Amino acid sequence: MTGPQDRVAEQGRSPESPRPRESDRVDAQLRERLERLPPGHPSSPYNDDGSRKPPPPDLSDYELPIPGDPDYRPDATPDVEPLTDAEYADHVQEVRQRLDQARVQGLATNKQYTIDARGEVWQDEREVLHDALVDELYRRATDVPAEHKAIIAGGLPGAGKSTILERYAGIDRSHFLTIDPDEVKGEMARQDLVPSLEGLSPMEASDLIHEESSYIAKRIARHAQAEGKNLIWDITMSTRASTEQRIEALRSYGYTHIEGIFVDIPLDTSEARAEARHRADQEKYNAGEGLGGRLIPADMIAGSSDSKWGSVNRRTFEEVKHRFDAWSLYDNSADGQPPTLTDSSEMEERRP
Repeated sequence: MTGPQDRVAEQGRSPESPRPRESDRVDAQLRERLERLPPGHPSSPYNDDGSRKPPPPDLSDYELPIPGDPDYRPDATPDVEPLTDAEYADHVQEVRQRLDQARVQGLATNKQYTIDARGEVWQDEREVLHDALVDELYRRATDVPAEHKAIIAGGLPGAGKSTILERYAGIDRSHFLTIDPDEVKGEMARQDLVPSLEGLSPMEASDLIHEESSYIAKRIARHAQAEGKNLIWDITMSTRASTEQRIEALRSYGYTHIEGIFVDIPLDTSEARAEARHRADQEKYNAGEGLGGRLIPADMIAGSSDSKWGSVNRRTFEEVKHRFDAWSLYDNSADGQPPTLTDSSEMEERRP
């Protein structure tokens, strides 16, 4: 289990100091612990009947297009009446109230399953689950080259970063391991590791595993960085400090090419797309399909407003882009239209 001493040691390590391979330290112990789990346990490698489970699916296969993506089509959900606008508004209010109550009751997993006052040191039983998740998700990096290349992709919710990366930025995603805490949330929901709240889908309740999913994502990133695997950090760039910390961590692990990509959309577009995705996913869940949608409240997005750049996320990108080896800025604000490359480090270099 990672303890406070480990964190202090990692923070104090100089970029030149040799780093032990996390895989060498963890793999043997992890596999032994997983083998001891009872068959049928969410993280056991065996089914109830003793047969070995197949490799975990690639979560990118479960990503749904959003309004603004070329693939977006509002699917009709069979045999289920869509929520009216009034019913949807009531449901959103219920989700927010139940989440607030759950936090007050200490149901967030970083409160339930930690043993220190700051909620950072996890119980041994929970660490077993973390080890299993890290192992499962990191297995996707088996064929990813270790070229010490990284991409940090930022943008508001609903910006369409995946579409930009795959179709317009010329990125071969198979050559990178994507680190995205929201994907970790999805995997935890599939393994029934999200606290259950009456009336809420697993992904609506996933706000209660926010700190835990971020912790697991960082562990996966440290594992990959120690081996120099090519990485994509899929984040919002909500703060300059956290974005710069990721850049500094990559540099300290010897990453020689770090590219920044930001996908810009207005706040109201982000709000509309986030609502559309949540609503569509919930209607599928009501029809017995999927794990529901993650609610991103409109007022939370509105709180990202910036008088100069439109959003604090865009401001962060402008403040840190000089630290990238290359950078690109896309506008993806027009629904149904392809995104536009509005600026880049190459374009900047060509200016008189």
